[in-house]
Amino acid sequence: MMRAGPIAVALFALLGTARAEQAEAPVREPYQLLRKLHALQDEIARGSMEAHNAQSAVLKQLGEDFVNADPVVWKNPKNARAAVTYLLSGGSPEVVGKLRAHGELAIDAAILDGAIAYIEGRPDEARARLGGIKPRDLPVSIAAEVALVQSALAAQDDAKAAIDRLDEARLLMPGTLIEEAALRREIFVAGQADDFDRFEALSLRYLRRFRSSIYSENFRQRLGRAVARFSFAQQPQRFPRLVALLDQLDGADRPSLYLRIARTALVNGKVEMADLAAERAMTLTDEGSAGRERGRFYRAAARVVTHAHEEALLDLQAVEAARLPERDVELLRAVLAVGRNVRKVRPVVTAQQDAPSESQPSMGPRIDFSPSRATINRAQALLNESQRQLKQQER
Repeated sequence: MMRAGPIAVALFALLGTARAEQAEAPVREPYQLLRKLHALQDEIARGSMEAHNAQSAVLKQLGEDFVNADPVVWKNPKNARAAVTYLLSGGSPEVVGKLRAHGELAIDAAILDGAIAYIEGRPDEARARLGGIKPRDLPVSIAAEVALVQSALAAQDDAKAAIDRLDEARLLMPGTLIEEAALRREIFVAGQADDFDRFEALSLRYLRRFRSSIYSENFRQRLGRAVARFSFAQQPQRFPRLVALLDQLDGADRPSLYLRIARTALVNGKVEMADLAAERAMTLTDEGSAGRERGRFYRAAARVVTHAHEEALLDLQAVEAARLPERDVELLRAVLAVGRNVRKVRPVVTAQQDAPSESQPSMGPRIDFSPSRATINRAQALLNESQRQLKQQER
């Protein structure tokens, strides 16, 4: 973890300065005071845990300074915007409420009301107030914060609008914690929208630019949990690009991630993707480990409905159920039920149909699921239940 930079060190010293010494310093405008919070947040984006730990104290001090400021200063639009930025950066809504009660804040009421509604958990009101605001028409000092809020309000219902606002936030405040946060959010919105190209490009950019951010570890963990649920993670043609991206993650995280992708693909019937992901997981795990056993199980389960049926069934029968997670034990029974009821059928050679020639290649074995339909239905029910449990666990 990076140590706090010179800016953060100076801020820590400032917090420890006696009030008597502060009184001798020139009075600073609220928008000037806010700069120390921005400087601290930029240190956080660079990986300073000390800066992160100091943030709450800085916000508290700013709140006190804002409340004690001469009410006339809030007639300056710069200071009014600073109050909203303070609020959207984690500041106290009570502080902004006091400022509003004591005098007029020189800012568009829609922005102020929308920001307060958003922080207080009233998204419909926030959406109504902020929906018509165009961030690029605002001063940079507040535009990026408003764009971030708008993206959060749009994320569930309008992925494109959310992505547009996040793009604006990133471009308005490059190299800051605003860009770092916007990148993190946009990556997952792009994944949910099945925009693999954007997801890939932004993930690589984040890992290149903000690898040291104190939020990067949480980002990697979320990425690992979420990527298996994205539909592009079940498309075999994209697997090499997915591997190149996931190789940027910590080595210890990757085996479990590929196992998660393999299982998700399996219960969704994406056997080719399940096979690829399971094979990849096996290359990243040690022989004899529980992870290797799971990878072998998922690979065999994927292949049992292919031309490698016989070998896969032998592998399934050799799987040690006691070494699998509990939720996989029932899945193993279901897959075995399917595998044991699969029979291979070769075409009948008639009198007019001699041995196949080069112009008539022999047909490979095909899979017929018709025997023991009750057993197959039972297996499918078990697969469906397993999928339901997976979704509940990964929420």
